Amino acid sequence: MKHESTAAEILKLVGGEKNVDSVTHCATRLRFNLKDEKVANDEALKNVQGVVGVASSGGQYQVIIGNEVNNVYKALTQLGNFATNNDAPTVKKGKLTTLLDTISGIFTPILPAMIGCAMIKAVLLILKTFDLVDLDGQFNTIMTFIGDAAYYFLPMLLAWSAAVKLKANVGFALTIAGVLLHPSLGALMSAGEPVSFLGLPVTPATYTSSVIPIILAVWILSYVERFAEKYSPSVIKSILKPLIVILIMAPLTLIVLGPIGAIAGNYLASGVSFVNTHAGWLVSGIIGGAFPFLIMTGMHYSLGPVVLTAYAQTKTDSIVGPGMLVHNISQGAAALAVALRTKNKAFKQVAYSTSITALLGITEPALFGVNLRLKKPLIAVIIGGAVAGIYVGLFGVARSALGIAGIATLPAFITDHPWNLVHAAIGCVIAFVVTFIMTLILGFEDVPEDGKNQAIQEKTSTNDRTTVAGVSEHILTAPLTGKVLELSTIKDEAFATGAMGKGIAIEPTVGKLVAPANGVVSAVFPTSHAIGISSNDGAELLIHIGMNTVKLKGEHFKVHVQEGDTVQAGDLLIEFDTDAIASKGFDLTTPIIVTNSHDFVDVINTDKTSITVGEKLIKII
Repeated sequence: MKHESTAAEILKLVGGEKNVDSVTHCATRLRFNLKDEKVANDEALKNVQGVVGVASSGGQYQVIIGNEVNNVYKALTQLGNFATNNDAPTVKKGKLTTLLDTISGIFTPILPAMIGCAMIKAVLLILKTFDLVDLDGQFNTIMTFIGDAAYYFLPMLLAWSAAVKLKANVGFALTIAGVLLHPSLGALMSAGEPVSFLGLPVTPATYTSSVIPIILAVWILSYVERFAEKYSPSVIKSILKPLIVILIMAPLTLIVLGPIGAIAGNYLASGVSFVNTHAGWLVSGIIGGAFPFLIMTGMHYSLGPVVLTAYAQTKTDSIVGPGMLVHNISQGAAALAVALRTKNKAFKQVAYSTSITALLGITEPALFGVNLRLKKPLIAVIIGGAVAGIYVGLFGVARSALGIAGIATLPAFITDHPWNLVHAAIGCVIAFVVTFIMTLILGFEDVPEDGKNQAIQEKTSTNDRTTVAGVSEHILTAPLTGKVLELSTIKDEAFATGAMGKGIAIEPTVGKLVAPANGVVSAVFPTSHAIGISSNDGAELLIHIGMNTVKLKGEHFKVHVQEGDTVQAGDLLIEFDTDAIASKGFDLTTPIIVTNSHDFVDVINTDKTSITVGEKLIKII
């Protein structure tokens, strides 16, 4: 699913930004408060890719998405300048996931500016290589500082994006960045005399092109701002709050946060330099081979501080850029091999187009649309990327301009080393040839013309559980005690139609929800009314306690697990007060859904009309 295009189509069909008062989301759907629901086009919305249904309940217009709702919601909020509900439920995240999400959220918005300046520098490098520019002329001077602008003033860009991500005031953040970059501070630092403020020493440091100091400062700023907001009297808040924030943050950043960030950045750069000097070939090999997984998890953005810190000192990147270059070429080569071998005409066009974009440096379409989908081409990508990565690492390939790495941006690998570009190009050839040949050797299971799953007719399902000749069965036990209902009988279209997946429902008589299988808790919602479990047998389960119980905002629910916990069948997951919830008019009917039903031959429900926790509920074949 293309989340951005799905979000854009949804926004258009609900009447556009002007028709939206606010939007939130729960476990499975976008929840709009529309000015006029009659404007929304129900039938057209149902036909949008990624939308499984629409509903209207409790004054909310609901667009049912399913498991991808959080991604579509994020894309939607980027399109519309409408209000969001701060009380909307969001999935709890682990600390590592939160950290990676924060880093990604800070660096993603500034990438276009950095890429633009990088391309300016690449163009200038080409002109210099062919002696088409006067090195002492004004054209060279102006082009140089244009290309350097995003990097020189990087703290300003990061101040803005970090403030948005951390929910701090952008104006305050930019002001603190301005303090670090002010010419007068630079003059004091370069004068060679000790600098102090309020009797405390100001550690000499260079903040242009720095990364860690401003991110650290904005993080602390977000807390100081909340403190000032809370304790400033309303009558004078408009003048006292800004005074408190700047008066605290400016000295704190100059004396403590800035130097700490600068020292951390220097250590990071030294560590990177040490690794690159002693095992550069290994680093590039790992990056070249592992980059698909970094993209899939979003961790490639977390490399931003490493690259930018090293680049600020050396003006080159020999850590990520070379490995990313050969990886991108490998993705294109694999997709091209698939295009030549597949007999599916529609898929052939997809593979051809994504191979071109990958060779130019944009790999997500090839990765998710072709190579990851077919699995074996991804293995070829890993092999080709690792082999070529080792080659460029052995020859110390580096890039002098950051940004997208692909055939079109090879000039970014022009450096003072005359053979750098040549070795980068050879690395691309190695990546392409090795990956292309490996894709042909490994082969792949072609996509059928009708796009349907042929697991029943030919071989194993996508989870490689079983063949037709030897079908295996997996049992889900009842997570609740109560009355058993068919999905078609419940009062919710998304569940009743089976759009969310096959399954069954239970009207509980006891307020205790237990695990129906051994597995891992994949999602816990803060409102405590829904939980996701990935069973050890490959089933993705969604258990949704009651109808519209998201409105209770966690009241009457008590969760005993968190995301990432390993559970055994029968372990207590959630307790809830059935009487209290029912007294407020909520239907307690609880769907138990196998959201990846299409990965199996069949999902067969029990024929019992009532059931007790632990009894056989669903058989998955």
